[in-house]
Amino acid sequence: MRTRLLFIISICLFVPFSAKGQEVPEGNPLEEALRWERVVFSSDDPESANMALIKKADCYYQASMPDEALRTLERVKMYFLDPETATDVLVLKSRYSEAAGDFGAALGFLEESGKAGESPEMYAVLLASAWRLAESREQALRLATSEGEKDAVVKLFKKAPRLRKENTAAVLSFIPPAGQIYLGRPWEGILSMILNAGAAGLTAYELVGHDWISGFLGGGLLLNETFFKANIERNISSVDEFNKRSIKEFCVSLENLLGEIREKGL
Repeated sequence: MRTRLLFIISICLFVPFSAKGQEVPEGNPLEEALRWERVVFSSDDPESANMALIKKADCYYQASMPDEALRTLERVKMYFLDPETATDVLVLKSRYSEAAGDFGAALGFLEESGKAGESPEMYAVLLASAWRLAESREQALRLATSEGEKDAVVKLFKKAPRLRKENTAAVLSFIPPAGQIYLGRPWEGILSMILNAGAAGLTAYELVGHDWISGFLGGGLLLNETFFKANIERNISSVDEFNKRSIKEFCVSLENLLGEIREKGL
């Protein structure tokens, strides 16, 4: 009788505690993300699991982990969501992609959501980040309300940098410092020219003195380091970095200009 009574009491205590375990109190975002994952794991209802995944993704976003937030949202079963919630999830994917630096994906999700018109400034910046400048310019001009603001938009887009190409950088790299100048690093180009001239001069000196081993082997190794690796290979690998930096700087300028236009319109 006593054993049965203790068993009943333990069940009565366990039920409220187990139910309380499904609630996720506020605290450390990563701890909350772990608790929401437990809700997903223990849930038999796809809709509840979806909501828990959305909450978990938000925890990762608050913890400045947008990549993890995106991966979590990829687990959401979109076909179980109502149209409004599905649209909200696409907007979240756009926001998290932008935070992760994947502006192309951010633009794609925003356009797929059909909410681009509700965030015209962000849409203009995302179009610019994908280097769809003509569309971005038109979107920015729609936000301008005066002739002065429109002129400012036109001037900004006229100053948009030209993106570099790897093939062009490779060809120009055969004439130091042309490759570095093409990529906006003239002083590095001058240094590269001096180093290559020194390596070539040293090689020629050894060969003239009939020191063939030092000339061909040592000079070849030296030119490989200064001309091919530090010059050609570095320039080619720097093209993507140059383009990303140029796009980012332009998008920041566009965002600042649109922010000024918005403040004047308030």
